[in-house]
Amino acid sequence: MKKFFIFLFLFLFFFEISSIIFTHLGLLIFNEKPKYSYEPKFLHDWIEKDENGIVWHKKNYKTRHISRCFDVEYETNNVGARDYNDYFKNDENPSILLIGDSFAEGPGVKIDDIFAKIVEKNLNKKVLNFGNSGTEPKSQFIRYSKNVKDYNFDELIYFFLPYNDYTSPVTEDSNQNELDNKTQSTKFNLGQLKYQIVDFLSRFTYSYNFLRSASYLLNVNADYGFKNLSFFYKDIDNINHTFNYLDRIIKLKKVKSYIVIIPTIYDINNFQKNNENYKDLYWYKKISKISSENNTVLIDLMDYIDFKKKPFYFHSCDGHWSKLGNLFAASIFLENYKD
Repeated sequence: MKKFFIFLFLFLFFFEISSIIFTHLGLLIFNEKPKYSYEPKFLHDWIEKDENGIVWHKKNYKTRHISRCFDVEYETNNVGARDYNDYFKNDENPSILLIGDSFAEGPGVKIDDIFAKIVEKNLNKKVLNFGNSGTEPKSQFIRYSKNVKDYNFDELIYFFLPYNDYTSPVTEDSNQNELDNKTQSTKFNLGQLKYQIVDFLSRFTYSYNFLRSASYLLNVNADYGFKNLSFFYKDIDNINHTFNYLDRIIKLKKVKSYIVIIPTIYDINNFQKNNENYKDLYWYKKISKISSENNTVLIDLMDYIDFKKKPFYFHSCDGHWSKLGNLFAASIFLENYKD
């Protein structure tokens, strides 16, 4: 046993030394220097609930989000949207309305590098960014129908994230609810444990660069326990429940509309490994039908992924788009934009 621990210590020591050398010479795919520190936990202090009980941002607020891979200031305008321009319902010039969750909000990216601002600058047309983390089609529809639809916009962009946008109908079976909650709690805790291990290695070791590079080359999918909510989701009741609200959002105001389907890094990895074609599944046929019936442009970002660049579309410390990811998504949207 003593020899084993000596061997293990020597192996880990030389593995770390080798990783330091490889990183400084730029020989790995990922060559980030560890921070050797933990930042104060981001408390989401810019978040509150609106009059409808839906999660939203505080108005005219500033906060700072520091992580091991980014340091960004968040700013909200007069209505609580992440923007330095105010929104008014009596604006004379029509705008583009963006609805979505955190991918529209743009965590960890400076505001001029998020999807909404890239599109705004390229089209020279104001984008009203009503993206907000922690929301899904039902809560987005409630805010849209009560607070947002009366703004002056003639185009709508809707972000759909298969990874976590599906919600289930309310059930009266409390026992089943309790069981489901326990199951989800177990999965969540396991995922958090994996995340904490990865987070520690990335902050305090160069070995993480070697492991991450090897994981990329071997196409290993570290899904943290959430891979079932993805491009291969098959719960028909939940799909119908979710898409009912998506359909109502598209139909509420007759404007030119776009639905953008967003893959996460886990979806991309699963897509490369899975022999099943997700476009043959019920959810994809359903969203395609909604798009067709409403004369809506459907943009599936998975169709445009450069698999050699896939890890660089996302933050190394979190699953949201990096600066490159926002630029990629905006570029694809602009390619499909119909003036």
